[in-house]
Amino acid sequence: MFRFSFSTLIGFCAGIGLLAFAVASATDNHVIFISLSSFGLVFGSTMAAALISYSTADVLHAMRSMLHTFFHPPTSQKHLKQVTRRFVEWSSIYRQGGIVALEQSLTKQENNDEFIRAGIDLMGAGYANHDIRTMLTDQMDATWQRQTLEGKVLNTMAVYSPGFGMVGTIVGLIIMLDNLNGDMAGLGKGLALALITTLYGVLLSNLFFKPAANQVTEKQETMYFRHQLISEGFVLLSEKRTALYMQDRLNAFIKPSVRDQALSGEL
Repeated sequence: MFRFSFSTLIGFCAGIGLLAFAVASATDNHVIFISLSSFGLVFGSTMAAALISYSTADVLHAMRSMLHTFFHPPTSQKHLKQVTRRFVEWSSIYRQGGIVALEQSLTKQENNDEFIRAGIDLMGAGYANHDIRTMLTDQMDATWQRQTLEGKVLNTMAVYSPGFGMVGTIVGLIIMLDNLNGDMAGLGKGLALALITTLYGVLLSNLFFKPAANQVTEKQETMYFRHQLISEGFVLLSEKRTALYMQDRLNAFIKPSVRDQALSGEL
């Protein structure tokens, strides 16, 4: 159901690759840019602040959604056209065989789709078309509220991480000033810690948290649009509209260049 996002992979690899190229062309001592203590300070403090701001479950869901940035939900125009085609098919099936025939026509993937399953269940319960629209809209809005919270958590972490990078900078400067009396090795370590934590904080914010938050929000917007199409389709099914009427109404959700040709038949 979900497609691998090559654009996300390319962007991620390009960001890491350009950073590695900049480091490699500037110095032969690449190890100085690796500091577990600096990363632990920035990432650990960011996670701690996020856990203070949100519930543990919300933070874990947000971190899981970062992994999902490598996958696209089924929201392309091609997919929406396929959904429209299915509703056109279902209109004939439902008018001829009722809800039982409609349920039997579902594929395994469609049966596992929570929103499609909800629409089928509401029709099977015998609700009127306006009640089906209201209940599906409520479900859409509730899902939107739950899932957009993941984007808010990631945006919050994007704000926190540079700040904790600056905290590491201050810690490093304190160490450096404490060693001004003569320990040059300690002076160098303190300065390195001061700069690397800032680097890690900015990288986490701008290469991980912010892009992930933007993509989570964009995915939820496109999924909401898909759910609007499906909701309208079930309302039309409950009204027992013809295949021609169904296609013309649902084509409004699809780009003109992608739409199927108009059907012929009764309105």
